[in-house]
Amino acid sequence: MNHLTRFPMLKNPTFAALFSTAYLIIFAILVALGFSDVAAILFILSPLLVVWLAYIVLRYGEASGRTFDDYYYDDVNIRSDKLRE
Repeated sequence: MNHLTRFPMLKNPTFAALFSTAYLIIFAILVALGFSDVAAILFILSPLLVVWLAYIVLRYGEASGRTFDDYYYDDVNIRSDKLRE
């Protein structure tokens, strides 16, 4: 049995992004409050979080269908041929 089937939210790119954002906010708060030992542990574990986030987004994320030749940015509706004029 695959370990991810018990936790389907671990395959969700939105969950991964929100969890990573919450992790960063908690890290920043701990640093600001002076909890350096806990913040150091979170800092040491953060590369694992980045690798997990990248894997989930690349493996389970959905492509938008837009190409760089058609649109300069994926999240902005600006056609790249309009930029070349």
